Amino acid sequence: MKKNTYLLFPVALSFLLACSADVGYAPDKDYSGTSPSYNADELGDLPDCDSKHEGMVVHVDNYRGKDYACSEGYWVALGESSTDKKLPDVHETSDDAVALHEKFKNVESVQILDTRDNKVYKAIVLGDLVWMAENLDYETRYSRTNPQCDDLGIKCGRYYMWDDAAYGNDDYSSVCLPGMRLPTEEDVEKLVQFIGGVSNGYVLKSKSYWEESDDAPLGTDELGFNAYPAGYKSSSRNYFEYFGTETVFWTDISNGYRSSLTLSLYSHNSILGTNWGPNWDNYMNVRCVGDL
Repeated sequence: MKKNTYLLFPVALSFLLACSADVGYAPDKDYSGTSPSYNADELGDLPDCDSKHEGMVVHVDNYRGKDYACSEGYWVALGESSTDKKLPDVHETSDDAVALHEKFKNVESVQILDTRDNKVYKAIVLGDLVWMAENLDYETRYSRTNPQCDDLGIKCGRYYMWDDAAYGNDDYSSVCLPGMRLPTEEDVEKLVQFIGGVSNGYVLKSKSYWEESDDAPLGTDELGFNAYPAGYKSSSRNYFEYFGTETVFWTDISNGYRSSLTLSLYSHNSILGTNWGPNWDNYMNVRCVGDL
């Protein structure tokens, strides 16, 4: 694989101060037909009303639910808002956020071959790591498939118990493709850093099949990671749970007490979660990772 150099940097969505707001007079321009494009919690969360933001209308939640327009250098109150639409955060317009999303556009997509069964997978290059952009579909004795995925034509791959995922290969190594591994703690930290923080998990979600939620934006799949809400199967139940609302991937991190750390995404929030406690004999998906 051709070696590429990608710049990794931590990005915090900055909280910018407003120069002025609610100055007490109507704007010269008519914004009556303009719906707010962004949401802010407080007036102090608004960015400077400069030429870049001229004409922007923002809904401010915690100040009587008003909309504000950036008009000629001032944020001006427009009155009560009538929108009930879920709006992205105003800080998506900050310079750091714009740079972050531009970086996502340059993520390289590659293909990798599993020489064990000749299956070809999509993968993406994130910094110095290659992440599978599809769920592993290598059959082992104890792996399972989800009929719900088959019915919808979704490539959910196979589901594995942790022991199977970690040691299910013929040589008792992880079930991952040769040269790849289950994500380590360092791999997970690098992924979180690359997407700009745990709250940006929505950029990893597929654009389809996730249940809509008033508390979180839909998936944008900006990196091509394409995480479907494939759910998981509890060892104590004969069906798959949380299909449409959750996806869970095994890591190689365990605490020695029949539980392991998982990498999780949910429909009700934007968090890329790392959670202790799932039973090792639950069936979950696998995304392998390798060094570039």
